[in-house]
Amino acid sequence: MAGYVNRDCGGWTELRVHGVSGTPPERMLAHPHVTRVAGDAEAGFYRRQWEAKQTSVDTADERLEAYSWGGLTAGSGQRALWLLLTPFLLVNVAFFALPHVGVDDGGRGARRRWAEVLLRLFALSITLTLVMAVVLVSMDFFGWQCVRPARDCTDRVPWLSFLTWPWLDLPGRRIGVTAVLPLAVVGLLWWLANKTWRELETATVPHAPPEERDRTPLEDRRMWNGASQVRQLRSAHVAAGFALVGAFLLAPFAGQDRGLRAVRPGATLEFAWAGAAVVLLGLALVLLGLAVVLVCLRNDRPRPGAGGEHDGRRDLYTHLPWLALVVSVLAAVVVWQPGVNAPVRVTGNARTQLPWLAGAVEVLAAAQVVLLLAVLVLLLVRRAWTRRASPEAEQSPAWSGLATPALMMFAVVLAGAFAAGLALAVAHVLGKPAPTDRSADAFVVPLVYFWGAAMAVPVTATVLLLAGVMVWLVRRTADTMLRDQVVPAYPTEKIADALRTPDDPQHAETLRRARHIAAAWSRATASDVGERVSGGFAVLVAALTAAGVVGYLVDRSWVYTHARWAVNIGDLLVGGFAAGLLYVGRQAYRNPRFRRTVGVLWDVGTFWPRATHPLAPPCYAERAVPDLTRRIRYLGCSCGGRVLLSCHSQGTVIGAAVVMQLTYAESARVALLTYGSPLRRIYARFFPAYLGPAALSRTGAFLVGAPLDLTDSARARWPWRNLYRPSDPIGGWILRDVTAVDTGGDQGATAGIAGTTREVDRRIIDPEFARPVGDNSYPATLGHSGYADDRAYGECLELLRELRQR
Repeated sequence: MAGYVNRDCGGWTELRVHGVSGTPPERMLAHPHVTRVAGDAEAGFYRRQWEAKQTSVDTADERLEAYSWGGLTAGSGQRALWLLLTPFLLVNVAFFALPHVGVDDGGRGARRRWAEVLLRLFALSITLTLVMAVVLVSMDFFGWQCVRPARDCTDRVPWLSFLTWPWLDLPGRRIGVTAVLPLAVVGLLWWLANKTWRELETATVPHAPPEERDRTPLEDRRMWNGASQVRQLRSAHVAAGFALVGAFLLAPFAGQDRGLRAVRPGATLEFAWAGAAVVLLGLALVLLGLAVVLVCLRNDRPRPGAGGEHDGRRDLYTHLPWLALVVSVLAAVVVWQPGVNAPVRVTGNARTQLPWLAGAVEVLAAAQVVLLLAVLVLLLVRRAWTRRASPEAEQSPAWSGLATPALMMFAVVLAGAFAAGLALAVAHVLGKPAPTDRSADAFVVPLVYFWGAAMAVPVTATVLLLAGVMVWLVRRTADTMLRDQVVPAYPTEKIADALRTPDDPQHAETLRRARHIAAAWSRATASDVGERVSGGFAVLVAALTAAGVVGYLVDRSWVYTHARWAVNIGDLLVGGFAAGLLYVGRQAYRNPRFRRTVGVLWDVGTFWPRATHPLAPPCYAERAVPDLTRRIRYLGCSCGGRVLLSCHSQGTVIGAAVVMQLTYAESARVALLTYGSPLRRIYARFFPAYLGPAALSRTGAFLVGAPLDLTDSARARWPWRNLYRPSDPIGGWILRDVTAVDTGGDQGATAGIAGTTREVDRRIIDPEFARPVGDNSYPATLGHSGYADDRAYGECLELLRELRQR
């Protein structure tokens, strides 16, 4: 409909940023009609649309605006397929859990750089794990093992009957045709990564000269200027995938009794084709080695405006994927020739594995173990050195500061489980998986995959056990929560008297209501309890993995000969887990309530740039942070106005990152209001180098300007306030936990709000205890929602405007 939209930019603009639920702009602005004034459908800025200027609440002095970035993460159900790339996501997030070191940290800086190189190599190994799994299923099972002179699997699987066509009567031709599938998978990942790269990573980051040496990574605008770095890593991963397929195409035609040595004397054409196969195999291996070297090369993100950022040019390394693809296609052409196939011996009906494949799987698994242990040792050395040099230098982060190797372990375990599940499931469809050709319908599977599938059984049992422990821990805190938190939070309700005489009928209603609130508050601690329980899970998975590695080294066939039941159950569990991931993904993107509870973990992972794994799900902050930085510069500096940045849930993480990116001239025109924030509860614990206590304190000080005053007394002048509720399972305090007994302090004479107006953190008591007058129902527990409707929200807006105008 036609109407009036205020487009002024002077005065105050309250700019709201939503959280993980992808709140539509109509709800953010509490208005039925909105108009996009900047941005696009994926991430845009919206204002309210009114019937006429005379009825508009938005004026030249103040207005409401919303930044909706939900299109960057939400969308069609097809995006649920990203969840199958969770191993890529985990190894990428592991990079940001590394401890940060400054330019003066000498040896620690060198150790971090080594850890970064090891992580990038580890990420490449995860990509190759996926490619090898597809090669095993397609080229090995379909192209190499299925058809034999006197038996084939097409009787059982009719849709593979094309493999018996006369023009596919040679093994080289069959594996050449079936190589299309792994090449297509690598090509699909390449296309997805390039598409999302163009949409997100190539967003222009506003240039600003550094005003002082960056103390934390988020203060550096290079953080969001990763187009060239991601492109280089993507070229290496895609080239390695294509080259690996080409190498396995040619592997059956090299080695003893194959290749040039097996060519009959005088067979010139056979000699030429065999020579071409050897040359192409060498090229494939060289390209694979170049990809490994390219991953190891240091390629820091350039500072915006300093040269070196993405400008559309094609560097030499961008040709590597195309070269590797050409080598693989030429390899398929070579193995198609009868002269090359002649030396390949297929002894009777025996099924054997595709040459080199089983050994490559074992070498890759061993390399992953070595890389993980190397990162673990580097971090343990750093932690020991730090504690010895300055025992009070840093607070204890999550999982004792070992989140990086733990996430790496989860990534490799999950990738290995997916690979094993895929291989064994397909082998069951074609016949029976076995380590050797033991029966007529046996398909030979590398023993590593049997161990990987069997590991799913104890891991699943561990998950179920710890889930029960977590539920028990959350429930048992209800009584403690009632005495220590609920009683002092509602001093006028006489809950303490009711607890002293619980059999008094007059106190029955009060006790029921108090226990209901205590149960809600204890459930809100699930994320805190979950952190401790997940740490225990990491330790148990590490122990199970170590036991599996030792068992494999002692007796490789033990799990098949003595625990085949575990292999079969594990295969079903992995398949069910993959199907569950797809279901969760679809529900998270289609059901806002489901997304609010599950999507928070996904958005934590996709907040971080693709620093180590370029094929991981895309980072929405690569677009959101530059968008907001540029908008604040326009509203604040260009128009001379002021911006009240109002952020909820995951939006508070984006807001904090934006504030740390601003210049002093820009931040001097900004006030920050956060609510339902996971900054301290999740990010500071797992990513202390980026959003730890020191970084969060600097965020508040940036709003005042240089010189930065980080003392506790300076917080009263910071134009930043944070609202949180004890019933909120995601959000919490940021700088100081305001206890319930602080309710009676200097709070502007407002009941139900704990914390003084001089504190950044203000605690909202939720829910209200008594029934409203004339209502038979108690007020609902709001938890993570409805902050903008609370009276504390309006009070903080007025306070922040006053602080910003001083």
